[in-house]
Amino acid sequence: MGRKERGSGRIGRGAQSKSLVAVAVEHWNTGEPGAAGRGALAVIPDATAPSLRAFLRAKVQLESAVLTDAFTSYSGLTPRGYAHAAIPLGDDRELTRRLFPWVHVTLSNLKRFLLGTHPKPQTKHLSRYVAEFTYRLNRRWQEASLFDRLARTCLSTNIITHRELVAAPELA
Repeated sequence: MGRKERGSGRIGRGAQSKSLVAVAVEHWNTGEPGAAGRGALAVIPDATAPSLRAFLRAKVQLESAVLTDAFTSYSGLTPRGYAHAAIPLGDDRELTRRLFPWVHVTLSNLKRFLLGTHPKPQTKHLSRYVAEFTYRLNRRWQEASLFDRLARTCLSTNIITHRELVAAPELA
């Protein structure tokens, strides 16, 4: 996530000025392209195997079927308790669209959410923006009770002081 990077020619995981957001979306096979279930998103410090594995441990139940591209940091998930399939995608946009439609829709919706709700999102608060988006995403079927649930959550959450809000970012 972040602004377009000029001059380096690097995109995606290799872009230096962008923050990395790991995404996992439950895929229900109810026809083509299926349906998206719950989503898990988190800001991660880098795209190394330890960072991605920590994200999976925190967000994805063991023994779940995990489908990824063939990025090397995803290797070794099967011995760690996941049914993992890595698909080499290369530059095949059609295959990417077919296998990972909901990951891309979720990321697109996150970007639209940030542009529409937070006109100038600050990188140091990205984890909070992502948490808010994830909360809303996973409760999209419960619209009738959304206000009550939000009020209950606000009442049970600790207050954040201005000093804590402007402090250095936390990536964990």
